[in-house]
Amino acid sequence: MAARTLDVGDLIGAVAGTLFVVLNAGLLGAAGHLLVSVLAVAAAVTIVVAWARGRRGTGSAGGFPMTRSYRVIVTIEVLALVVGVAVLGRTAPQLTVPWVVLVVGAHFLAFVRWWPVAGRVFAGLGTAMVVLAVAGGVVGIVGGLDAQPVAAFVAGFGSGLVMLVPTTIGAVRSLRA
Repeated sequence: MAARTLDVGDLIGAVAGTLFVVLNAGLLGAAGHLLVSVLAVAAAVTIVVAWARGRRGTGSAGGFPMTRSYRVIVTIEVLALVVGVAVLGRTAPQLTVPWVVLVVGAHFLAFVRWWPVAGRVFAGLGTAMVVLAVAGGVVGIVGGLDAQPVAAFVAGFGSGLVMLVPTTIGAVRSLRA
């Protein structure tokens, strides 16, 4: 299978995935948290290096069109994140990370309609993140405030892996090509 060229979306995913892993891996203990954080940063660096190498030959930033649809989706996403985090932070903090994951996953699902070329990738990523958000939300609802670390781990750490692993594999293939 030929390696695909990485684009700006992969860079955004590398940063977001790394943040999800680093911020939500607390259940792994100090040593485990440090290990997965280092691995997440290494994965992100690998993605950036593969992206930069791919740009060298084309001169392209590997971007995507900042259409009206894109701006609307991202605006709705940002508003939902800000309002949801503000409300949940005061009323049900154990649901904050699952909410963030749900909104980010939903934004990927919205992209499917406007970017059919990457629709399969967006659909898979968005679906996985929504499932992880719901699972983390259920943990948070059933377990209450005491379940906050588990809800964050399920939704946040899980989503970080979903975002980083496939792109890192693609980046490694690209670097080997």
